[in-house]
Amino acid sequence: MISAQQHSFLRASILFLCLVLFPAGAHPAEGRAGESGPAEEPTLALEKVIHDYIALYARETLEEWKKLFHPALSVAHAAPDGGIRVRNLDEFFAAQKSYFETGRAISERLENVHIAPGRRTARVTADFIFVDAGEERRGTLGLHLAEGQDGWKIVAILFSYNQPR
Repeated sequence: MISAQQHSFLRASILFLCLVLFPAGAHPAEGRAGESGPAEEPTLALEKVIHDYIALYARETLEEWKKLFHPALSVAHAAPDGGIRVRNLDEFFAAQKSYFETGRAISERLENVHIAPGRRTARVTADFIFVDAGEERRGTLGLHLAEGQDGWKIVAILFSYNQPR
């Protein structure tokens, strides 16, 4: 039996290999002539969205990052005052863009990522580490995704920081 840390490392390694072997625009199902197979495996496509959720979260690629979300995105988090703050895509994106425009060194990484795929839906849970000018803040993240005609889109985000600011 492998530990949770080994499982996370194995999953990350597989995702890395898939991204190297199947760069953007290439699909695993394309294979060699005469081979047939299913369209891209749902888990692989989901892992790419999760990878892009972190990889594109930068000032230079924020517009591409926004394309990961469904236009009706709902973002909720537990506020320090005990309330629950809910924002739509435009509000959430504007806040992210404004934060990046301060020039601060901002990034995020995920640990303990768990994907629960369903029929054209998925639930992802992870621990996140938000890094702001070298200061790390930990929290919990939940993503809900749905597969539409233009692929997987994040339709809901729920997050909370472990400690209030």
